[in-house]
Parts: sequence; C-alpha cells; structure tokens
Amino acid sequence: MIDSFASASASSLATARMRARAFVDAASGAERRPLAREGARRRALALRVAITGVLLSATLLQSTGINFGSYSLNAALLGMYLCLAVGAVFGGLGFSLRRLLLYVACVGVALASLLVNANFAGIERSSLSSYLLLVVMYFPFIFTLNEADDRGPGEGSLTTRWALEQYSNIALFCAFAGIGQFFAQFVIHADWLFNYSAYLPSFLQGPGGYNTVIHVGSWYKSNGFFFREPSGFSFTMALALVAEWELGGRHAAESGRRWVRLGAFGLALLLTYSGTGLLGLLIALLFPLGWKTVARLLLLAVGGAVALLVLGDALNLSFTLGRIHEFGQERSSAYIRYIAPARLVADTFTLDSWTPWLGQGPGAVFRQALSFEYHDPTWAKLLVEYGVVGAACFITLFATTLLGGGFPAPVSAALFAYWIGMGGHLLSPEVNFTTLALAGLLPVARASSARPAPRSAGLSRYRSQAWLSR
Repeated sequence: MIDSFASASASSLATARMRARAFVDAASGAERRPLAREGARRRALALRVAITGVLLSATLLQSTGINFGSYSLNAALLGMYLCLAVGAVFGGLGFSLRRLLLYVACVGVALASLLVNANFAGIERSSLSSYLLLVVMYFPFIFTLNEADDRGPGEGSLTTRWALEQYSNIALFCAFAGIGQFFAQFVIHADWLFNYSAYLPSFLQGPGGYNTVIHVGSWYKSNGFFFREPSGFSFTMALALVAEWELGGRHAAESGRRWVRLGAFGLALLLTYSGTGLLGLLIALLFPLGWKTVARLLLLAVGGAVALLVLGDALNLSFTLGRIHEFGQERSSAYIRYIAPARLVADTFTLDSWTPWLGQGPGAVFRQALSFEYHDPTWAKLLVEYGVVGAACFITLFATTLLGGGFPAPVSAALFAYWIGMGGHLLSPEVNFTTLALAGLLPVARASSARPAPRSAGLSRYRSQAWLSR
C-alpha cells in the first residue's frame, strides 16, 4: 500500500512538472511570437522594397549607372545585386537547385567555348571580359527570395500579382512621362527633353552608344524620357498593357481607373512609333493558345483600326505602318534587327568543326567583319558564340525562370520573345533582371497567378511549382 501511494505521488509530481514545463514553454512561445512576427514583417518589407528597387533601376534609372571611365555599370545590375544583398542580410535568400545546375551548365559551356577557340582557332575571336560579364549577369538567376513562414494573418507577401501591380504602377508613371515628353517637344526645344544623360555627373552616367533621339519627320519619337531608346519604352508599355489586362479588375470600384491605365499605356505605345512593342503585344495575345486567341487578335486589330482612324492624321501613325516594308531593305532597322542576323549565322556557323556545337567564343559577334550590317539578337548571339549546346542551356535557364512561379502565359510569352529575338538582350541587365524581379525571385510556394486558379487546381499547381523550383 505504501508502495502504491509512493508510486501515485511520483506520478502526480511528474505530471505537475510536465504541466508546469508546458505552461512555461507556452508563455515563452507567446513572448516570442510577437518578436517573430515583427521580424517577418521587417523581412517582407525589406524584400518588397528590394524587388521594387530592381524594377525602378530597370526602368526609371536606365540612363544612369556608375561610370569608371572605360566601363560603366548599369543601374539595373547594381539594383539586382543590392536586392540579393538585402535578401541575405534579412535571411530571405534561397536558391533554386534546378536553376543552379542550369547556370553551371551555361557557364561551363561558355568556358569551354572560350578555351577551345583561344587555343585552336588560330585567330583571336573570343574575349575573357565578355565571359566574365556573362558569369556575373546570370549568377542572380540561381537565387530566390523567401519570406518567413510565421507572417501574421493579412500581411502582404511576395506574389506574382503583387510584382505585376508594382510593375504596372511604375510603367504608368513612365507612360505619363512619355506622353508629356512627346507633346512638350512642340514647346520646349532643349536637348535634355529627349536625352538628359549628358547633364548627369560623369560618374553617374550609364553605358552609351544607344539610339536615344530618333526623328519621325519633323518630330521625335517618345522614349519615355527615362529610357535609352524608344524601342525599350515601347516594349515596356506593351508589357504593362498585358500585365494590367491580366490583373483584371482588382476591385469593382477601380474598373474606371483600369481603363484609364490601359489607355495611357496604349497612347504611350503609339507615340514611340516603334514596332517592338506592337510585336511583343501581338505575341502576348497569342497565349494561352485556344479558341480565344482569335478573339483577342480581332480585338487588337479593331483597337488598332480605331486608333488609326481617330489619331492617324494627327499623330502621323501611318509612319509606323509604313515601316513594314523595311524588312526588304538591307540597310533598314527592321532588316538589321530581324533578317541580317540569320545571314550572320548562316555565314559563320561552320567556320570550324567545333563552332556549330560550341560556337566561336564569348564576344565573337563583335569581331565579325561582314559586308552587311547586322544586329545581335539573343538567338543569333547564342548560336554564333556558344553553338547549339550553349544556346540550348541558356534558353532552358531563361524559360525555367519564367515558368517557375505560376506566371501568366501572355506575360511570359512577351518577355521570352523580347529576350530571344527583339534585341541584343543576352547581356541586358534591364531585360534579365526585370524577368527575375517579376518571376524568378518570387517564392515559388507562395507565387500566385494574376488571375487565381480554381480551388480544385490549387494543390496541383503548388506541386508543379515546387517541382520546377527544385
């Protein structure tokens, strides 16, 4: 009996200790939760500011940078590495194993191309500095930014929708700047209206050599004031149009404001007199492929016809339509951008036994002295400098970045088409890092498309996104 009483007493004492320990743990946990939530809020705010900074550096700060005399760093490059630094400081920096492996493959093939051509080509084709720039440019592609899991209810998060809203807001400011710039030229005749970079301190000037000021008869094309070229501003407006359309009516009360935004993007796009944005918009409207594709294209055609009818004479919009014939003129912009690169590849693809597979080495495009002018769109530069193997690696890396976060198909299509074929964007910080800020850096598990999928599709979409991020 005494033994039973002692055993019961010991059991009661142990239970009391367990309850006391649980009470202390709960109390300490309750004390830690507000601190954890405060830390999560700070991290989320810091990451949102960092991504917004990347988008600003790729748009409003295009003409700025850090000038070292012989070389200038783009603001977008600095903005991206500052973003990664913020992620590391606040404990939100992660990485994608899949993109890490692809990055290693890309720089590995590029290095092989550099070494093979340096040792066996017999002439100096490749450049070590071009290779190093490539390594630095694509290094951020391996990273993601991850928020804390203990955010409080209702707190904001990094999602595709949030990123597209930020981009749309920035683009709206650029649209008003571009529209104002175009009409101000009839009153203000100062050089800074279309190219203010010359008025910046020399150490803050970005890279030069761009067609910033372009005539349209007696007028100048709008370059959005902040952009280096009208074509870049044109594509930004097209992408903003697609993004705003995909966002849909955020709130019923905002439907009127949404049409104002779409109208501003559309007018600014017309004032660039550039086919780049129109082509990007056309490609975006093809996706997702289906019976609605025809309806979207018809809607675009009707909108274009109405704009031409109402504003054609006042804004000389026939100039943009008349540029279609440039594809057949050897020294025209369209020919140099879209036809001549194919001639470049055809004439240089089989210079040596290894060039179809490994290319002619980093920077080789700029060392070709041919009898015609040509541009270096990404697809041509990849094939010439890194061959079929290198092109496959880089295209897979970029496509994986776009497809890894529940990104809207029209926006993905426009960004990919712009990167691959509408300019020399293989080493463009603005294009590459806009893509990362909108899609690649976002936490995959929390990424949401602009138009939410049905609840029944939520789990399967989460699984597919998680698989892509591995």
